[in-house]
Amino acid sequence: MNVHGIGILFSGGRGILSFENVLKDGWQRPAEYDIPHINKKTLAYIVKPEYIEDKVLLKKMRRADKFSKMAVIAASDAIKDSGLDIEKNRIGVILSTAFGAHQTSFDFLDDIIDYGEVGVSPITFSNSVHNAAASYIACALDITGPTLTVTRFFFSFQSALQLAQTWINDNCCDHVLVGAVDVCGEVMRYVFDKKSGSSADGKIRPFNFSAPSNPVPGEGSVFFLVSGRSAENAYCRIADIDFN
Repeated sequence: MNVHGIGILFSGGRGILSFENVLKDGWQRPAEYDIPHINKKTLAYIVKPEYIEDKVLLKKMRRADKFSKMAVIAASDAIKDSGLDIEKNRIGVILSTAFGAHQTSFDFLDDIIDYGEVGVSPITFSNSVHNAAASYIACALDITGPTLTVTRFFFSFQSALQLAQTWINDNCCDHVLVGAVDVCGEVMRYVFDKKSGSSADGKIRPFNFSAPSNPVPGEGSVFFLVSGRSAENAYCRIADIDFN
């Protein structure tokens, strides 16, 4: 399975070039954000609002939530990055996530408490459904192939890759947009602080085995356009997908 295009949206910007520049610049301290209901701040890698502004691409998604907008932008950029002319009915979409649009889900629950069942927004409810983002991708990019959302706390992206390989092998589609999306909203920052707490200096030390190292929460989206076809300009080939 070959990777033909990559789209990425993260705290440092949008696109492969932005990601490359951030890697070259080295580590930068993440920004501080308020934790709701307690007088405290936490460090987090959050996607800035200006990175999600794309009036042309998102013109039909003005009421979509941040989760769906990040997904659409990364998926669209992956197709553009490939430079391929692809039949839209032969493209599949697989979105993987650990927590889905959890912030929108909690916003909907807050509305039920504040306004009652008859006063809640149906748009907020529709955006809280985990498969909404994949549907937004299909609508925004005119894709009519199969779409699916994989939700797992662990290895959701690896599971999505396995499914993409199956679709290609079974000739369900020629190309698959497979990606991962997660947001870090107020609820997540609150829970994170209560359960773990962010690294005091904002640095993640995964190989520091002598002492526990606290992680840093973050959000972003990344999509890969993959297929079983070979191409000279492909980024790489995924030879195998295995995880335990």
